[in-house]
Amino acid sequence: MKSVKPAVFGVGLLLLALLAACGPSPTPLSVTSPAATRDPFPALLALGDAHAEGRERTAAEAAYRQAASLRPDDPTPYLRLARLYRDWNRPQEGLDALARAGERGADLGEVASLRAAFYAAQGDWERAVAEGEQALALRDDPATWHLLVRGYLQREREEEARDACQALVERDPADVQARECLGFLLALTDPEAARPHLQAAATPFARAGLTALEEKDEVARLARLGQAALAHGEPALAVLALRRAVAMNPNFADARALLGHALEEMGRLEGARVQLETAVRLAPDSPLARSLLGLHFLNRGDPDAARPHLEAAYDRDPQNPAFALYLGLLYADLGQYAVADIWLAEATRLAPEDPHIWEAVARFYLDRFPGDARGVTAARALVRLAPDAASAHALLGQALLFAEDYAGAEEALCRTLELAPDLAVAHYDLGRLYALRGRREAARAEFTRALDLNTDPGLREEIEEALGGNR
Repeated sequence: MKSVKPAVFGVGLLLLALLAACGPSPTPLSVTSPAATRDPFPALLALGDAHAEGRERTAAEAAYRQAASLRPDDPTPYLRLARLYRDWNRPQEGLDALARAGERGADLGEVASLRAAFYAAQGDWERAVAEGEQALALRDDPATWHLLVRGYLQREREEEARDACQALVERDPADVQARECLGFLLALTDPEAARPHLQAAATPFARAGLTALEEKDEVARLARLGQAALAHGEPALAVLALRRAVAMNPNFADARALLGHALEEMGRLEGARVQLETAVRLAPDSPLARSLLGLHFLNRGDPDAARPHLEAAYDRDPQNPAFALYLGLLYADLGQYAVADIWLAEATRLAPEDPHIWEAVARFYLDRFPGDARGVTAARALVRLAPDAASAHALLGQALLFAEDYAGAEEALCRTLELAPDLAVAHYDLGRLYALRGRREAARAEFTRALDLNTDPGLREEIEEALGGNR
């Protein structure tokens, strides 16, 4: 059986010679010896950079902190730490490092740019925009322009977002992301001006936008644009399109329902509920409006409120596998697991070749009943339907690990890492497997690699706890 080798952290080996002067010398050095005056500070920065480049972030952090201890008044190590934390999605640690860098005279433009990124990561878009605008006043930086576009969209500052996209496109006509966004924003008011940008972007989202532009009716076109934005993970853009559609036709229930869903995706729960309830009031027989309002309540932990809406959606469209899936989740939340099993089975019967349904079912059993054979069966079905998807193999590996099929779990996780070597959760699960088998060094290597790669705050604590317990 092919197995994954423990992660090897060798990216810094070429720089070890530079650090030779940091260790104790076997013989005393004279005052005039070149080795006696060699400064380890730049070598530590270089070592940290090499580790950061290889996403060996734990080692990079240690190198930068050691450099900072050698020159307490130099802002450079703290700026390097801030960049590292930005890429590692550790905004609070990044803000702390930036505060130290700023106190030591770091470049104000870079500090503002990085601070904007950290506020954005925390979802504080007001401060992110303010810092981003300050950063651009000090120095021109495309990454900050892109962050400002996102910030303007989050705050529904449409004109400013469009102007920022225009500036990016003028700066670099090959900037696909800016072209895509500018094309969508122009499509809201000037479809013909939008076409060349969407055509130049040529992304799946851009192509969906071009398809929406074929709608002759303006309200229908806006609704299709909003639907396309939601389908491609752009709820802020969806809100802009759907607000226009609803303003033009306040009785367009499905557009209101989609607007409510987009607002929910942005975390604006109160506004989302108002739009969803209005949509159901306008069209009580709409499966879309009913299902989205039901999901809103289900996601808020209120299955009793969700039940009539999800049942109504299924009654009006009983061949929709998503509605059967939602009912399975609903009855599980109501504590009626036997009924939930029936609905989950119905969802897979209605869509036997849909990997999204099988993935949802597999995750349900992994979350609720780890080690249950139904979770393994669903994960195997998912792998059959998506044999080249690393996430499918990772899910199967996790299911088999819980089921204590360690040989099968190792095979699945090794296949996962062949497909996606940097998938943190697979390294974490492989580390757990090695720990269960008593392979402590291999487990520690995998846990460290998982920690280095992981950018999910929810998983970080688990990885750190596993790493601490495997010392």
